[in-house]
Amino acid sequence: MNLTPQKIKSYAPDPGTAQRATGIAHAQIWHSLEGNGRAIWGTYGYALDPFKVSVDFEGPAFRCTCPVRRKPCKHAIALLLVFAKNNDAFKVVTDPPEWVGTWLEKRDEKGRKKQNITIEIKRTPAEEKALSEKRKANRDKRLKNMEGGLEELESWLANLFRQGLATLENHSAEYWNDLQSRMADASLTGISRRLRQLPLLMSKDDWHELLLAALGDIYLIVRGFRNMENLPEPLQDDLLSLSGMNFKKAEVLEGPGVSDYWLVAGQTESQEEGNLTARRTWLVGEETKQNALVLDFAWGGTFEASYKLGTVVQGEVVFYPSIYPQRVLFKNFTPVDRPFDLHNGYAEFSAFANDYAEAIGRFPWLQQFPAFLKEVVPARDSLRDDNFVFVDRANKQLTTSANGDLGWKMVAMSGGRPSSFFGVWDGQLFQPLSAVIKGQFRTLT
Repeated sequence: MNLTPQKIKSYAPDPGTAQRATGIAHAQIWHSLEGNGRAIWGTYGYALDPFKVSVDFEGPAFRCTCPVRRKPCKHAIALLLVFAKNNDAFKVVTDPPEWVGTWLEKRDEKGRKKQNITIEIKRTPAEEKALSEKRKANRDKRLKNMEGGLEELESWLANLFRQGLATLENHSAEYWNDLQSRMADASLTGISRRLRQLPLLMSKDDWHELLLAALGDIYLIVRGFRNMENLPEPLQDDLLSLSGMNFKKAEVLEGPGVSDYWLVAGQTESQEEGNLTARRTWLVGEETKQNALVLDFAWGGTFEASYKLGTVVQGEVVFYPSIYPQRVLFKNFTPVDRPFDLHNGYAEFSAFANDYAEAIGRFPWLQQFPAFLKEVVPARDSLRDDNFVFVDRANKQLTTSANGDLGWKMVAMSGGRPSSFFGVWDGQLFQPLSAVIKGQFRTLT
């Protein structure tokens, strides 16, 4: 194996794990380091009950007794890093300890079974065709189920618009729960989630406008299904995704990749239904000038992956199918220690507005439009006492979601001089997430 530090770090599930592994990749802080021609293993951590870490070179494969679910963990990556830079620190033994030997035996047995399975599932062209037809039939069946729910939803929307939005004020929580459940039963889980947000909008002062916009987005999905066959394939994928049909990660990763140096430019977290937290990490490509979104979910707010703001990652991403691609999965990546050349962004808000209008024209359900604003000045909004705006070189203003401490923090950091800010636009306000001040990356959240 060609064990360069870059190669080893590429095995990590995310840049944060690779970075943390570097901090413990020192032979002197490990309790034991051993190996043979097949594998290496070691113990690390609390002396009375250390983590047992092993790496099988045939794969490679990693194992650790730590509670981290996303593998390989920092301990396994660190063990390999120690071996790569100081293999003399490992004691060569003929027979590995039981916990290593048992693991290797299970891997060998699994490999033999996998070979047998590969032979067993080999199909003839006729069988492959039959399987393809079965998959298509299952998809058509689900689409048929979705169409039934969409017909009911279209009828509900038509009645609502005839009677007026004010009729919704008297409905109980049971009414909304029943409507959401029927949409979920029709495999329209995406629309069910949208309906769940409607009662929350009605508690706001401008609820009529917000509710009408949300209902308009839902109605547009319904009408899109009516015209599905005439739409371009990526937009068909968007409609299916918006309605609740998810893409499998394995299928997404089969698509073409985009390689670049990616700056981790911004990150937000939001509470979804129940105890589910969604984290959106925004990346900016140096050469491709593309923005990319890594979307993670966690129960209880603890995420398996870690992305440090301001760091640069060299890697290949694959975009989810869409008419306006944003969300990505990493095929591979390696954290790199290099500056990021920020040569893309908007120095004038007129160009920003034109690109946003084009994006909305392509994908009407776009919720967040990421962008770097270059050479803009943060200032207090003269029309709203506790809010702040960005001012471009043409003296045009862009409203932001920043108020109070965040607004004054941006003013203090920039010192009244033009600076660059990264954030996302939701159609009403620009949410600043990070800044580049005198060539230095600064986090705002």
